[in-house]
This record gives sequence, structure tokens and C-alpha cells, in this order.
Amino acid sequence: MTAVTTTSADLVEVPSTTDRTRSAALRRGFFVASPVLAGILLLVATIADPGAGSTGQELNQYYTDNPGPLQVHSLVLHWSYAFWGVTAFMAAAYVKGRGSVLANIGAFLGFVGMTTLPGILAIDWYDSSIGQVYGVDAITSMHEHMEETLWALPVFAMPGMIGLLLCMPVAAAALWRGGVVRWWSFAAALVGTATFIGSGVTLWGVSLTAVLFTVLGVDLARGTRSPRA
Repeated sequence: MTAVTTTSADLVEVPSTTDRTRSAALRRGFFVASPVLAGILLLVATIADPGAGSTGQELNQYYTDNPGPLQVHSLVLHWSYAFWGVTAFMAAAYVKGRGSVLANIGAFLGFVGMTTLPGILAIDWYDSSIGQVYGVDAITSMHEHMEETLWALPVFAMPGMIGLLLCMPVAAAALWRGGVVRWWSFAAALVGTATFIGSGVTLWGVSLTAVLFTVLGVDLARGTRSPRA
């Protein structure tokens, strides 16, 4: 009688080539879709924003008077910012050799942006509730008090803002340098981000941002395609 010895390694199911290919395709699809979704959701959030283009007391009044649209705006914007950051975070896996250091910097900026800034949007709902309960002036008083007494607040918020604004152009530059995308994708990421800020987050600006981020996504689909595809 021949003894058969079964080791723990024999019991481990090795993923098939098909499973690995499917997983890689799903990751690639998520990566390609992320900048497109970031732009689309940014546009939807801006359309829903009851105070788009407003600042200060005027913005507080709009948010106090329109809690319904505000909730849609902040919730959708939360996911836009998340997809914005994850694009840069995932880009590092597609850049080898030239541009890899830049890609790692972009990934770090994306990580900081997507883990910090989306959560800050919840303060919109607190502002609206405070305005409804205590009056619009109380919102300004609360923010002034927080700025004067809470030193950790800017330390918490500022890296997220910087990370969000820089991650997409830096990642796109790395992808361009690594030969994954063409130069116009870097230009699209740079101009799209600049337009988002320069327009004061208004409809015309974010519309252009959505188009330019879609340009990046389309070029990512081309650049990450399998050679046999």
C-alpha cells in the first residue's frame, strides 16, 4: 500500500487564469471609470447645489432655506471627491520606470484627499441645521469660534484640500511620463482642476471639468488596454 501525503499547499485552490484576468479587468474598469464618474458626479452635485457660486452669509442662508437639495449636493459631491482621489491612488499601479516616483506622490496626494475632504462635507448639513434652529447668524458665530479655538481643524482640513487639488494633475503627469496616456490627458487633468477652482465651483466651470476628466478616462481606456485587445 502506498501512503499518500496531503499537505496544506495541496488544499489551496489556485485561481485560474480566467479568474485572474477577470479580476484585472474589473480593476482596470474601475480605474478607467473613476475620473469620468468624478466629473459626472461633480456636475450633478453642482446642479443640486442651492447656493452654487455664493459665499459667506448668502451661502449660509441658501443652505438654511434648502436642506433637501443641500443633502443631495453634499452626498453626491462626497462621492465625486472620493473618485477624484482614487484615480490618482490607482494610477501608481500602472506606471513603471519613468514617472513612478511622480505616480507615488500622486497616489499619496490622492489618499490624503479621498480620506479627508469627503468627510468634511458633512459640515454642510450641520450648518443648515444650526441655521434652522438658531438662525443664520449662529452659523457664522460657530465657524468663527471654531477657527479661534480649534487649532486641529485647519491641520485636518488643509492637507485634504491640497491633496484633492494636486492629485489628479500629478497622477496624469506621471501617466504621461510613463507612456500610459498622451500629453493632452495631462493637460485635461490640469485644466479641469484649474477650471473647477477658477470658476468658483459654478455650473459652467464644473461642466468643463466633467468633459476634461472624461477625456482623461477615455485615454486611460486606450493606454491600459491589453496588447492583444
